Amino acid sequence: MMQVPLQAVPNQTLTVILDNNTWAVTLKTVEDTTVVSLTLNNTDLLDSARAVAGALIIPSQYEESGNFLFLSSNNQLPYYTQFGVTQSLVYVSAAELAVFRTPPAPPITAADFNPIAALPLRFAPQGYM
Repeated sequence: MMQVPLQAVPNQTLTVILDNNTWAVTLKTVEDTTVVSLTLNNTDLLDSARAVAGALIIPSQYEESGNFLFLSSNNQLPYYTQFGVTQSLVYVSAAELAVFRTPPAPPITAADFNPIAALPLRFAPQGYM
């Protein structure tokens, strides 16, 4: 993980190169909420998503090039007055994300079905006890 430098200002846009990709991160303050917009290599990925602490910002189906996450003390909502004090934005590379992914479940096949088993457990996926 790599920390992305943020300023303690309400609205900011920064461009960083991470893992040979150019990311444009825009943070805006709307009332008491911070919203995030992300652009990867001049392609918009995310527009005005609400920032929350401890959750990956980019939906999982689009994180092939990495993802971002706000860290804060006591899981407080990210707010510009605390950037660099108790809150930070970190980048998680695709390789780091791969460590946390679980392999997909095997497909359900006819072998998982036992037509003479007792009801209601005729369907017994592999590993089901």
